[in-house]
Amino acid sequence: MSNRYLLDSNVILDYLLQRSFSDSIKLYGQCLENDISILVSSAQLHTIEYVFLKQVKLDAPTQIETAKLAFKAFLNEVTIVKTPALIEQNHPLALRDMEDYLIEISAEAADVTIVTRDAGFLRLSKRCILTEQVLLNLEAEKTSQASNKVTFLDLKTPHIVLRAELEAAFDRTLNSGWYIQGNELKQFEKEFADYCEAEYCVGVGNGLDALHLILRAYGIGKGDEVIVPSNTYIATWLAASYADATPIPVEPDLNTYNIDPALIEAAITPRTKAIIAVHLYGQPADMDAINAIAIKYNLKVIEDAAQAHGARYKGKRVGTLGDAAGFSFYPGKNLGAIGDGGAVTTNDADLAQKIRVLGNYGSQIKYHNEVKGYNSRLDELQAAFMREKLQKLDEWNGRRKLIAADYLRQMSGSNLVLPFVPEWADPVWHLFVVRSQQHDVLQKQLGEAGIGTMIHYPIPPHLQPAYAELNYKQGDFPIAEVIHQQVLSLPIGPHLGADSTAAVISAIQSSAAILRKVY
Repeated sequence: MSNRYLLDSNVILDYLLQRSFSDSIKLYGQCLENDISILVSSAQLHTIEYVFLKQVKLDAPTQIETAKLAFKAFLNEVTIVKTPALIEQNHPLALRDMEDYLIEISAEAADVTIVTRDAGFLRLSKRCILTEQVLLNLEAEKTSQASNKVTFLDLKTPHIVLRAELEAAFDRTLNSGWYIQGNELKQFEKEFADYCEAEYCVGVGNGLDALHLILRAYGIGKGDEVIVPSNTYIATWLAASYADATPIPVEPDLNTYNIDPALIEAAITPRTKAIIAVHLYGQPADMDAINAIAIKYNLKVIEDAAQAHGARYKGKRVGTLGDAAGFSFYPGKNLGAIGDGGAVTTNDADLAQKIRVLGNYGSQIKYHNEVKGYNSRLDELQAAFMREKLQKLDEWNGRRKLIAADYLRQMSGSNLVLPFVPEWADPVWHLFVVRSQQHDVLQKQLGEAGIGTMIHYPIPPHLQPAYAELNYKQGDFPIAEVIHQQVLSLPIGPHLGADSTAAVISAIQSSAAILRKVY
């Protein structure tokens, strides 16, 4: 069932004029009662206001001021969507009724259904539905006993919520005439640096580039070794490989899934130059312990913060807990672009400048190339979008924390291994990951109950064919291997509703796959 409808002008006028012969009054009330967003095209506003006030003047001229207030109240209840600039004048709808056509293309742009009682509009439109059909659908939804379908990741709703801001950002960027390394990027870098409590931020093409460019800027390369977690997404390892260094895996703490500081020293050799600490699933690694080892051996500490935008370690934001941090803005991240993107944060001015040069073909001045660089830049449009989304990040992370708290409380009686949070960590719950010896069975049962899940990750990096040349085999990193054999990620996100959260919890509690304990 849709949670948004664009109402045709006749439906809105029925409501405003309280026409008793129409279902529109009931429909409007049902929308408000069920938190269904009511959308109106900007192309409709003049007609609706003109017809409404004209009719009031004819029927009850003494009520005109009250009617004006009612119209203002109506505007506060609806979301106004813009009319696309490009129109097809010979479209059948345009030839019949230009306003209907403008409503149609506004609905297409917003990806919503139009509710009308105009049979002619219904006949020519691909998006119209009659008011009585919507009411029937709403009633069926109330009485339906079907299980609640919960997708693992909802990327659509956050952008619907921010549609007006994102459209304004798009228009601002389009109208600027500057699409690479312009003011939007400059402002985003400042705003994200401030958010991370860092001195500098440099936008780059993606999260992998962020880590790779940090290593390159530090002069780490062929013959060098970089300590990485054995339990991580392969991008962490690839960053070392891109720099021509060798990734050296270190096992995680089985409680937190992050690199175990107690095991790092044993992996250090004279060739070791850096440690990459991943804040996996949105939970910070134990950075004080890692930094103490790095100081002892004169190593660089690089945070892989791709999943941890906004997380805190002992009260301090990730992004300045080491020498530099790499962030990903992949769309599914807590702060995601509408495309790809990444950034480096640091308090090191020299490093920031080197990364800026490396990511721009090795150039500070156009057509003057100081070094052999790369093309890795965060474009203006993504920067503009993320400036808007950054303003919502703390609020959306807060919603994730509430869902995680609900999961932890309601699933505490199960035999699943639930996430463990050290007292010094304030995670942002990019993922909510449980463990079961029967994670494949659990995933199947949850899927049958309509609950989407994913495994992060099914194969550890050391067993991937991409790293066959390192000659690792099954059993070399047993902790990482057991994690990858048992983990399952449950749905979590800022727009996961209470009904969906309850459905996940109910499905977990009723699943036979949780009966066997993990030892």
